[in-house]
Formats: sequence, C-alpha cells, structure tokens
Amino acid sequence: MVEELAAIKTAIGKLVIEEGNPAKIDEALLESRRVFNEVLIKLLSGERVRDKDIQSFLASNTKQRIIAKAKEAFNSFKELKANGRAEKLRIYDNRPLPLRMNFGEGYNLWIEDDKVMFRITLIPRKEYIKGHLKLSKEHDEIVRKALEEKTGEKKGHRKEYNITIAELVKRKSEYYLHITITKSTPVPPIRYAAGVDLNEDNIAITVYDLTTKEFVESFIVDYAIIKFIRHYWFTIRKRLQEHGSRSKKKLGFTRKERRQIEYLLHFVSRRIVDYLSKYSGLIVFMEDLNGIGNGNKGKRMNKRLHAWPFHKLQQFLKYKLEWIGIPVRFVEAKHTSRRCPLCGALGIRHKKMFRCPNGHTGHADRNASVNILIRGCVMYLHVPCSAFRAMRLPNFRMWKLRRLRWRGEQGMGHREHASSRQGGAVHCRLKVGGCEALVQAGGSPKLKLGVVHFTGEMAEMFPEAVEMVRDAGHEIGCHGYDHSPQRAFDSLRYEEQVEELKRAKKVIEDVAGRTESFRAPMLRINEDTVRALEETGFKTYGSVAS
Repeated sequence: MVEELAAIKTAIGKLVIEEGNPAKIDEALLESRRVFNEVLIKLLSGERVRDKDIQSFLASNTKQRIIAKAKEAFNSFKELKANGRAEKLRIYDNRPLPLRMNFGEGYNLWIEDDKVMFRITLIPRKEYIKGHLKLSKEHDEIVRKALEEKTGEKKGHRKEYNITIAELVKRKSEYYLHITITKSTPVPPIRYAAGVDLNEDNIAITVYDLTTKEFVESFIVDYAIIKFIRHYWFTIRKRLQEHGSRSKKKLGFTRKERRQIEYLLHFVSRRIVDYLSKYSGLIVFMEDLNGIGNGNKGKRMNKRLHAWPFHKLQQFLKYKLEWIGIPVRFVEAKHTSRRCPLCGALGIRHKKMFRCPNGHTGHADRNASVNILIRGCVMYLHVPCSAFRAMRLPNFRMWKLRRLRWRGEQGMGHREHASSRQGGAVHCRLKVGGCEALVQAGGSPKLKLGVVHFTGEMAEMFPEAVEMVRDAGHEIGCHGYDHSPQRAFDSLRYEEQVEELKRAKKVIEDVAGRTESFRAPMLRINEDTVRALEETGFKTYGSVAS
C-alpha cells in the first residue's frame, strides 16, 4: 500500500460582496466573540460546557466550531499554566472574533463566469452575503482544483484536494475568507535523506543518497538579517518603554516586526523547498526543539531563545515539503553539534567550529545536520549507524539572505549585486529581483548589456532569473559552478578545471541553451585554464590572471 501525506494549506481570498449587508458581518463576528467568551468563563468556573447550553443566532455548526475553538484555547492555557508560563487567561470584550464555518453548511463555494463565488450564512434563513473571491494566482488554482473534485467533475479519479473549514476575518475595513484545503499526496519510494539543523542565524542541510551510500551535498543558508531585525525592534520597544510610551504604539511596532519576520521565513523556506524538490524520493529529518525555551537559562540566553523563530520556520518548512510529497520526521536534538559524525565521540564546539578528540574538525552547524541525518536514518529507515562511520563529508556551500534595494525585495545569493563591466560583459550572481533591475537597465541607452555571466549554482537555484535575462535578448555566459575561494581556477589542476567547467556548462545550457562565453570567478586563472576552456567548447573569455 502506498503511503500518503495529508498536507494542509490555507488559501486566502478577499471578499467582493455583491449581495447582502456587510454590517451584518460585524454583528456575526461580535456574536462569535460573545460565544467564545461565554464558553471560556464557564470553563474557568469549572462548569461542563455542552453545545446545547450555549444560545446564539449563528448557524448550529458555526456555533459548534466556535465552542471547539474556545475549548482548545482553554486547554492550551492549562498546559502553559502547569509549566509556569501563564498566570491569567485574557478575555477580550467587543473585539471581533473570526467566524469559523464548515464547507457546505456555514459557507459554500462554486465557479461561475470564471469566478470563484461564495455564499456565507450569517443567520440561518435570514441573513447571508454573496459575491466572488479575489485570490492570488497560486491560491486560485488550488481552490479551483479542489472545487472541481468536490463537485464531481473528476469523478472516478483519486481525490487529491479537499475543502474543509474556513474562517471569515476582518482586517481594517476589508473582509477575507481563509479556506483550509487538504491535499493527499502519495509518497514515492525513499532514495534520499536530508538532515536539517536550525540555528539562530542559519539553517544547515546535508543530503545523503541511500542507494550509493554517499553524501550528495551540504549547504548552509545564512539568514542573520532575521536576527538583526529582531534586535532592531527589541531596541525600539525598549526605548519606548523607557519613555513611557503607550502600549498601542508598541503593539503597532510588534505587528510590523511579525510581518517582516514571517515574510523572510516564508521566503527562506520556499527557496529551500524549491531546491530540495529536485530529489525524487526524499525524506527530511529535523530536530525536535519543543521545550527548548523552558526553564531559566539566564537573562541573555532567555532573550536569545525567545527571539529565535525556530518553531515557525519548522512549520513553514514542514507544510511546504509535505505539500509536494516529501515526508518530515523529527529526532532528538541533544548533542547534535557536539558529536562527531565520523567516530561518534563528543567533541568541543567553539562558536562555529567543531573539534573532535580524534582530530576531526569542521563547521559545527554542518556537523549537526549530518548527525540529525544519521539519527533519522537509524530511527526511521533502520540504517545501521556503522554505515556512516569513516565516510568522507562533502564540502559545504554558503547561501546568504540579504536585502535588495529594488522595490524592497529580499534576495538570497552570495551578494546582493555583483557586476562589473569590462569589454562589454557583465557577470552577476543575482536573485530574480536583481535580474529584473539589470534587464530594465539593459534597455537604457546609457547601459547596453552584452553578456551576463551566471554561476552554475545560481542557474540551478534560480532558473527563472537566467530565463528572464535570456528572454531580454542578452547572451548568457558561464561564471564557473560556484564562487567559493576554495574552487578558484588558479588553485585547480587541469582535470579539475575541465570537470568544473563541464558541470557548470551543463547546468546553464539546460536552462538557457548553448553558452560559449566564460569569465573566471574572482578573475583567477592559471596556465591550464585556456586549455580547459578549449576542451569544454568555450570560445570567448574575459579573465585576468591573479
């Protein structure tokens, strides 16, 4: 029997109301809050709450959903209180609470005139609202597929999507419908395993091939900008508190910080998942970090742990991976960065450096990702631990998340913008937003771009960027496979240069077609480079010897 993953995604659509009174929505949201508060008060006083004991003008299934949500909140409060992390349960008055409804009962969706239509029942047989939803392109596609399967247009096929509950939310003066959609995805036979180590300023990933029993690759995504943003807003709030500022102003800053952090976490997780999706039959292992913030570890460490959004990043990675059919499992986090993956001995970690008593050294975070991978393979795939001993670890690559200045976009690459214009050629290592700026600049009479050189690594990670530049009429050149100093061409033998050039050329040509121009990373070549270029079919190059 084929294992299936039940992944969950929330599609968000803005309500365009065509029938009904929007003022009735506000009444329903306030009634939702009243029911929610009534249930909490009864539970706090020790009373037993049954659905029939709560009176409301809302639909019965909608009322049941609100009661269930209140019970969940109460159980969470009891758990936090038992751990000493909460003392009092806040009960808000006159604050609208999202209306939670069942599909087909509290709300309904269908397609009409190529629009996704909605009908929401506010008061049974009395008040309703009707109109269409404005959805993003991705969410619109998912909702349409789910509705096609729900209405039986794909009868006889395996049902992949299912629409369940939805929440009616008011933000400022606009109304939105948050639709929960589940997707059943079959899991292919496992061939690759990946270990993921989350840290304050980066995330380390190592991939292992279970068939060849070799490590495929290892890379570290540096997102120190997230730590900086946390510290920035912490400083702002501290200064406001010192000057006795009103809590409303501080709350506004908190919301802005949360939006910035969530955007960056979504961006990082999306890029990682897109990159890992090339491995068919992958399983991902992550650390179980629940309870890491419990207890008193000192003022400084407590602040660092509470500012670390590890749980949110784990959840973003988990649901994105499961959505494309990649299962995620969790392992114990103890000593992952202090244990040697080659001999199993406990070593010493100093900042980012790990040293084993038997002489092995390496990056501590990459070391942790390998240990997580080994623990997951032993626990879930029943691979003996001895299979990983005395193996050669791969070199790791570093990706950096930085802010781009164009349209406030965020980019992930070696640098924000690295380009030089010599002899009509421009070499770059860019995110898509940067390529958009270069393409637009190429249309200016003051700057005509002739050749844009990409590293093979960037072409592999961001093929859309290469296609964008190519479609603008520019020639695509090769800038080696990666830009690490360890792989500079002046330090490679002839055979290694040929192998590096073939690898980079294949990746770039798979995306952009034939490429014949080359520019060495960091402009560093040796006496064997010209011969290696002729061997691999390059005709033009613009590099100077170091």
